Amino acid sequence: MSALGAMGLLLRQVRSEHGIIVLTALVIAVTSFLLAGAPRVFNRMSDEALQHALQAVPAPRRDITLGQNGSIAPGGDGGLASIRSRGARFESDFPASLGAVISERHTRVSLSRFRVIEPPSYDTRISLRYQDGLVEATTLAAGRWPVDRGMALQPLEYAEQPPESQEPAIIEVAVSVATAAEIGVGVGDRLAIQLDSAGLVIRGGFYRIGEAAVEVVGLFEPIDSEAEDWSGDSDLLAGSVGGSDFHPIAFATAYVSADQYRSLWTSQLPFRYEWRYRVDPEILDGSQVDQLQLDLRRIERTLTASVGSANAVTITTGLPRILDRYAGERDLSESVLSVAAIGPFGLAGGAIAMLAILAVRRRTSSLGLARSRGASGAIVLGSQLWLGALVAGSAAIAGLVLATTVIGARDSGLSPILATAVGSIAVALLGVATWSVTRRPLAAVDREDAPVLRVSPRRLVFEVTVVGIAVVATLLLQQRGLLIDEATGVIRFDPLLASVPLLGGLAAAIVVIRLYPLPVRGLGWLAARRRDIVPVLGLRRIGRQPAVASLTVLVVMLTVAFGAFAAVVSSSLRHGQEVASYLEVGADYRLERVGIGALGPSFDPSTVAGGEAVGAGVDVPAARFSSTPRQRVPIFLGAIDPVGYDAVTDGTAADLDWPRAFLAQPGGAAGTAERPIPAILSERVPTATAVLDPGATFRVTVAGEELVLVVVERRAGFPGVDSQRPFVIIPLDWLRAATGELWPPSVLWLRASPDAAAGLAEAIAGQPGGIRTFSRYEVLAATAEAPFGRLVVLGYWLAVVIAAAYMVLTVMGATVLSAERRTRDIAYLRPMGFSTRQALGLAFAEHAPALLLALVPGIALGIAVAILCLPGLGLAAFVGPGADVSLFVEAAVLVLLGGAMVVAMALAVVGGTWLSGRVRLTDALRYGEN
Repeated sequence: MSALGAMGLLLRQVRSEHGIIVLTALVIAVTSFLLAGAPRVFNRMSDEALQHALQAVPAPRRDITLGQNGSIAPGGDGGLASIRSRGARFESDFPASLGAVISERHTRVSLSRFRVIEPPSYDTRISLRYQDGLVEATTLAAGRWPVDRGMALQPLEYAEQPPESQEPAIIEVAVSVATAAEIGVGVGDRLAIQLDSAGLVIRGGFYRIGEAAVEVVGLFEPIDSEAEDWSGDSDLLAGSVGGSDFHPIAFATAYVSADQYRSLWTSQLPFRYEWRYRVDPEILDGSQVDQLQLDLRRIERTLTASVGSANAVTITTGLPRILDRYAGERDLSESVLSVAAIGPFGLAGGAIAMLAILAVRRRTSSLGLARSRGASGAIVLGSQLWLGALVAGSAAIAGLVLATTVIGARDSGLSPILATAVGSIAVALLGVATWSVTRRPLAAVDREDAPVLRVSPRRLVFEVTVVGIAVVATLLLQQRGLLIDEATGVIRFDPLLASVPLLGGLAAAIVVIRLYPLPVRGLGWLAARRRDIVPVLGLRRIGRQPAVASLTVLVVMLTVAFGAFAAVVSSSLRHGQEVASYLEVGADYRLERVGIGALGPSFDPSTVAGGEAVGAGVDVPAARFSSTPRQRVPIFLGAIDPVGYDAVTDGTAADLDWPRAFLAQPGGAAGTAERPIPAILSERVPTATAVLDPGATFRVTVAGEELVLVVVERRAGFPGVDSQRPFVIIPLDWLRAATGELWPPSVLWLRASPDAAAGLAEAIAGQPGGIRTFSRYEVLAATAEAPFGRLVVLGYWLAVVIAAAYMVLTVMGATVLSAERRTRDIAYLRPMGFSTRQALGLAFAEHAPALLLALVPGIALGIAVAILCLPGLGLAAFVGPGADVSLFVEAAVLVLLGGAMVVAMALAVVGGTWLSGRVRLTDALRYGEN
């Protein structure tokens, strides 16, 4: 047969097999859509995560502020034109990556601080400031905005006296209503001022000014005190109080207009100039992060090198740290999700392989006929590859176009690569399925029952190699994890490590397939003892179609193993987040007194609806720690009632195993060398601390009294205490006994349900003073809703659903693949009374062994792979500070997973049987003759 004849055969196949061709194209198109769309979805989610990271911090932390001390001459307008021009010049030196994300520019000018000579209320210091946007962000409550009176602030030389006839320079100002109330001024008040040498912008020089006064001409209020204009710097909204209880000092900031700058500049006093460049989170996306990180580091190095020189420019921004953290979480999420993506990708290959086998099996007779008419194996194989390339290529392109059209996100270079890989793999699988037909002798082409042959050495070597690669990859992932460059901490995608769950499942499935005939023979021997024909016939058909049976076992085991792996990873991540919330808060709720003092003695939060138990404690943030005679350093001291705390945390992640000495009664002479107070000391201790092993003593000064403590245990962390700071935990009863003081609690831990939050807020509102509340439920919700953590959990469960869908498709294909021969057998058996129910039972008998042999081992394999891989996945970044992700298996989830797999298999068998039932008996009896 010529090549032209082979093409004619190809066209006849397209007409006669349009159903299987359409199904194959649909599967390839869906697979291409999923894989091409996955990078785009990740880009979309990572952009949302970047915006979340930027919006979650105060605006000044993400903005870029350049500062300079000195004196800049006014521009031609007499105002700030020259200052704005310098800010524009600075911005022109920014790299393009930075300039592209700046949305607004604000200028702020601050003058050195002044002292009010005769304050209306108490000692007052006042600073003068101009700030862009203040007029638009506030409303006048009284008076008007300040203007320039043309009265220049004059400098004085050393020992120079101001002329007696000279009137004081009047500087009009506007202050906030809150500031005016604090310092006791109103509209029209005039305050004489003199320079405060302690508040100079530049220290070390000599400055004096002539007589001057500020006149309050307006009072303003913010339109929104929580707006970004005031974020991180609310000096213009409200003053602050310093000094001491005996001599308080009010520090106020007053607003001056831009046109007053010339009159202030004549004083020759140093100014503080700040140019703030607003970074818009909506403009910035993930594709700009890498270049922006490099440019920001370059700018910081350049400006840091100029510090100490005249007119040095400083940069203040938290943007590099925000971007570094985001980039680390993004790269880690990409690596972790790649593990989830490779599993369904491998199962998609199994589904496409099953469709290829089904298509080739349907064409066996026609391919044999073509070969009997003189067509060479190369021509037959080439015609099939052309058909495969046409169908797979068109479907892969359609999936790529659909993903690009439907998923609105940034383009990714991976999308066309993955779509091309799907099409190429599909063509390759079709070629592999056709290869056996083109190489088989003509006499054996139409034979359905595969001859029993020994396993070839090549196949054994290949299978042993796959198992060896799976073992090596698992060990590498466990040893070094997904962190490829340990020196720099850069996380990169490694396909070998990411494919560990798939390789592990594949290796285990190979072993099961090699052992598969043994239990099938055993079951056949047992079935032969029965009088029922269904089990015997079903088990015999398994042996007559080893390729179909092996592929079914492989796909089912991979799906079950991957599902168990994903379930364990998701459960462990969720459990790690819960543990982290307990470690951060210390209980369901923690209530602290704001400032110095104790909580009210009548306050009992356990009485609110949903409250169960309460524990008391006292926090001393800066007790004096001494382990050597010369050491006197601050340390956090927490005094806790261990019995009450146990009632609050019993059975939770914050439940503690207290040292026995901690529960002992203090007795007399507590806190002395003869009876030191038992203490839990952090592993992180202050600098120059002596070696303090359990049994060693040290001293802590609390409320002016020095106490002797003995180390009974060292711990890396303690629930509710920052693990980055040194701490000492002691029993509250011992502190009371040692000092003779009552020590009312300053912190309470509450065990309560999430519904108790509203009642707790009402109870706190009725208490005097300020009480700060920390909720574990809020911490857990914030962590669980973090974009990357949520993406990882959703990605794994979505991968399980997709993998199960491919498993169902594969099993349905296997059922249809064996349908014609099964239908012919049923046709022969029907005259002997073979019922429809027995026909359905025959289909289940063919596939039940695969499910039984793959379900339990698959779940065990998934758990084993999770045990080996979990430490290397780096999931601790998604649970919060101070916690790690340890293995956590939820039996209920695995039972539901197994049940879902059984239901999916049943639906697949029923669906395949229904499809095969549509074949007419006359066609089945003529099977192989067409």
